Amino acid sequence: MTVRLNPPVRRAAAFAVLLALLVPSVCFAEGLCPRVKHMTPGDKRVEVGWTMGVDERDIANFGGYRVWIREVWRSDGFDLAREFVWGEEDTTAAGYWSLEPFYEDSIRVFIDRSVQNAFPYEFSVTTFKASNPESVNFECIERNKSRIIHPHEGVKSSLDGIQVIPNPYRAGADWEYGGDKRVSFVRLPSVATIRIYTVAADLVRTLHHDDPYSDQEEWDLKNSDGDEVAPGVYIWAVEAEGIGGAEGKMLIIK
Repeated sequence: MTVRLNPPVRRAAAFAVLLALLVPSVCFAEGLCPRVKHMTPGDKRVEVGWTMGVDERDIANFGGYRVWIREVWRSDGFDLAREFVWGEEDTTAAGYWSLEPFYEDSIRVFIDRSVQNAFPYEFSVTTFKASNPESVNFECIERNKSRIIHPHEGVKSSLDGIQVIPNPYRAGADWEYGGDKRVSFVRLPSVATIRIYTVAADLVRTLHHDDPYSDQEEWDLKNSDGDEVAPGVYIWAVEAEGIGGAEGKMLIIK
């Protein structure tokens, strides 16, 4: 696994060491790892929530939190999305501690608004020690990493704006990950039927979308027999009971 880490704020780390010496605290054991409570995708956003279960002031040698992101289609490694440095009071500093004071059952929250809808991401959360701020807890990254998350808009009440992403589809482009070939239909209602045809009007595949939370449905570029389709232009048609129908074209390039 690879990680790319921004330099921590030294002044804040020194402050945290001093605080650890002055405040009664629990031991910062090697490998101490937050408990991730949720990772929730939304419209061009992912909300990550976690907790240590105790006030950070009661954790000896506590340096702060790091939230990690992996763009699944591009990399096998995680990049640093956000670092919260304990004791940092400079609001312009990269590690400014903007989290609320600890209360019973507090959940720390970070919202990443740099993500793109329909693209695959993974997230994780770790801590670091004030005495060794450059260390990275790889075991914790693995333990906390999320399932693959696709940010999405949420279900629609109409068929306006339905898209296929990417369009055109190019084999071997960044979009693919793990060798999977796929496109995503986005901006769907909660229940819909998607039919894919050749330009000669031959039915290639029928997809059934049924999800009260997501507007997306994937197609693995295979026909109803499980064979990969040939390059070319395809017609898609979406029908939703009580709403109507819509259609469009997609181009597959291999």
